[in-house]
Amino acid sequence: CTISNTTPCPLSACPSSNSTASSSSSSSFPDEVLEHVLAFITSHRDRNAISLVCKAWYKADQCSRRHVFIGNCYSCSPQILTKRFPNLKSLTLKGKPRFSDFNLVPANWGANVLPWLHDLAMGTTPYLEELRLKRMTVSDESLVFISRSFPNFSALVLVFCDGFSTDGLAAIAANCRWVLFSIDLMCIAHIIFSFLLC
Repeated sequence: CTISNTTPCPLSACPSSNSTASSSSSSSFPDEVLEHVLAFITSHRDRNAISLVCKAWYKADQCSRRHVFIGNCYSCSPQILTKRFPNLKSLTLKGKPRFSDFNLVPANWGANVLPWLHDLAMGTTPYLEELRLKRMTVSDESLVFISRSFPNFSALVLVFCDGFSTDGLAAIAANCRWVLFSIDLMCIAHIIFSFLLC
């Protein structure tokens, strides 16, 4: 489940470009044309379909995809994500099911974002600029890790996330120069309630 990019990248920048060059000879499009066409395809379903056409198109999609959407954090591992999309800049990740909004899921059910962050930082994707999380457990440790591990980080969106406090947000604000916050009202209510308990 992925969303495409808007800027083309040279296939030579891809780690596996040698096999791309040889397999593109069987394709009727030169690499440059394919890169240019892929830049205009924004539908994640279309990009997924394109990656199934042949090996050359799979490699072109792999090298040019910048934005990825994962509707269930348990549907794939972060290792598979970083291997499949090495030039990832934006990640949208959803965790707990929707009925967790009505307190129908135990408190420590899972959907922790920290293992994802470790693999993204240690993998081939240190270029992460934008992170959109929905119904994930985001600890202060996770926010500190984000602020120190991704030098180009610029956007954080938290929707129905829990587990963090103003200390974690302060670390993001202090260490990320250009970060823009977008925090859902449920998260703000959680922070205020935690602050009042202290």
